[in-house]
Amino acid sequence: MTHSLFDRFAGGSILEEPRPTEAVINPNAAVELRDRIFADCLPAQREFLEDDHHRIIGYIGGFGSGKSFALCAKAIVLGMKNPGTTAMVAEPSFPMIRTVFIPSMDEALERWGIDYDFRLSPQPEYTLKLPTGTIKLLCQSAENWQRVRGQNISFVLWDEADTSSGETAQKAGEMFLARMRVGKVNQLAIASTPEGFRYCYRTFEENKGPDKRLIRVRTQDNPNLPEEFIESLRRNYPAQLIQAYLEGHFVNLASCSLYPDYDRSLHYTDAQPTQQDTIFVGIDINVGNSVTQHCIRKGSQFHFFAEAVYRDTQQIASGLAELYPWHFRNDQLVLIPDAASKQRSTAAAQESDLGILKKFGHRVSAQQSNPLIQDRINAVNMILGRGDLLVGNGCKHLRRTLEQHAYDDKSKPEKGGVGMDDLSHSGDAMGYALYRLAAIRQWKVGGARSRTAQLW
Repeated sequence: MTHSLFDRFAGGSILEEPRPTEAVINPNAAVELRDRIFADCLPAQREFLEDDHHRIIGYIGGFGSGKSFALCAKAIVLGMKNPGTTAMVAEPSFPMIRTVFIPSMDEALERWGIDYDFRLSPQPEYTLKLPTGTIKLLCQSAENWQRVRGQNISFVLWDEADTSSGETAQKAGEMFLARMRVGKVNQLAIASTPEGFRYCYRTFEENKGPDKRLIRVRTQDNPNLPEEFIESLRRNYPAQLIQAYLEGHFVNLASCSLYPDYDRSLHYTDAQPTQQDTIFVGIDINVGNSVTQHCIRKGSQFHFFAEAVYRDTQQIASGLAELYPWHFRNDQLVLIPDAASKQRSTAAAQESDLGILKKFGHRVSAQQSNPLIQDRINAVNMILGRGDLLVGNGCKHLRRTLEQHAYDDKSKPEKGGVGMDDLSHSGDAMGYALYRLAAIRQWKVGGARSRTAQLW
């Protein structure tokens, strides 16, 4: 039998069909590589790498807190646990794959002596030759999340998720989670700077659960930064940005919040209505998305304890009567809709919204006309400033509005978004109730008109 020099190559020569080759599995080499990676990591980064049982994990930190390094290390550690699979790394946009991820990943692979192949076109793609086997790492942009459809992947690494728009991040996150269906460890690993109350806040704070974990990292925990780095940030950024970009906290980054004095720890209540209380319900009526905010009054304080979203006015009328049957029967349930309910109907009926509520038997306290938007906001802020507006755990949408709602660049309250993503609905419902119960009234003195008197 004649032998050729080409026979010494496991995959065969270029003159014949490729021969399948098997990766050499070396458990000892895998342990050694893992130990070398962990030795180079900060404590928070090691926590990030060790966790493989939470389906969604976040490494949220300020500038220079080691997010890119942690994500590259995570790619290798998860890769060794998912040999023979395809994984994905996502940046907010395609240019960031070239300018952020690829240089960081190349440096990490060289640092730890990992053999790899790289293909740039049509999409950047790594093939990592790890001690436990090879893994393919696709590079994709979150803004092109629809291109992930049809992929079967083991894990996803997502860099700077909060810099994408809220809608894009939500769609991308849903798609990533839906496609993780192969391999031994399925995990969505996010590393991001907190950019206000966006995707990361909603994921790890608003919708926290047993399958999610947040690791918050401070910039000053990284001893490898230049001496002047942190002091330079402190000199050049306002306080709110320092909290986000140095401490890794979720804060309102809008230039001007509608309700700047609100603090969920200071303005908290666990009060619930009794048979001695009258329940007041502020209502913001919209087609398909009518929001109600429910409160009781104790002296000068207003305790918001629950909220609900209804399809139309008919559903509001029946829903509130079923929710508070004793108060409804005893005339201790007062509905306060916006004044426009007198003329319009959101229930595809000939009768107005106000007429539907009254016909059902509700006690309605409607205003003759809606207050000026700024008057309504000022009324809320006066009550907030005195510490008399308290919000319980049953009002998650209202708390989000009080924390996040801001003015736009035309000095108008921001509007927009789908459903409850429009922060104005909960604030409007609350504002109608408070303005009706504790309004800032117009009055005249010597021909001058002012809106600074509060009548009780």
